[in-house]
Amino acid sequence: MVTKTVWHYIGPVPFTSSGMQTLDEFSHPSPARAGAGLTVLVVDDETAVRRFAVRVLQRDGYDVLEASDGAEALELLRSGKASVDLIVSDIVMPRMNGVELMQAVGDSDWRIPVVLMSGYATAALSELGIATPCSILPKPFPAERLLAEVHRCVRGRGGGSSAA
Repeated sequence: MVTKTVWHYIGPVPFTSSGMQTLDEFSHPSPARAGAGLTVLVVDDETAVRRFAVRVLQRDGYDVLEASDGAEALELLRSGKASVDLIVSDIVMPRMNGVELMQAVGDSDWRIPVVLMSGYATAALSELGIATPCSILPKPFPAERLLAEVHRCVRGRGGGSSAA
C-alpha cells in the first residue's frame, strides 16, 4: 500500500531552522549570483509553489521559465525558443506528470538534469518506481534547500538519483 504525505503550504513563507522568514527577509543573493547565465524551467500545477520557486531562483540570478504541467513544459522544450539547463518539476500534475516529463527528457537529446518535487514521502516515490531524477525535493521546502539542490544538479549536469 502506498501512503501519501499531504503538506499544505501557504506561501511564500519558507521554514528555516531559525524560524520563519518571508522571501524578502531570506538571505540576499551573493554578488556572484550563482545562477547567472543559467536557465531553469519550473513546472508545477500549484501556482503558489511555482511562483515561490521562480522568485527564489530569480533572486539567485537564474533565468526562469514556467509551465503549469509536463505537457506545457515539453511543448516549450520542443519549440527550441529557450535553452534550459535544469528542470524543477512537481511529480503529480494533470495531463503529463513529472515522471513522464523526466522520461521524455531522458529519451531526447536534451541531456537536462531534473529535480522532482513532491508532497509524497520519498519512500512512497521509490515504491512507485520513480528513479533517476537528479534529486527529489520533498514539499514543503525552504528557499535554501531549493537553491542547494538546483546548484548541485546544475553543477553535475546529469542524472543519478539523490533522494532528499
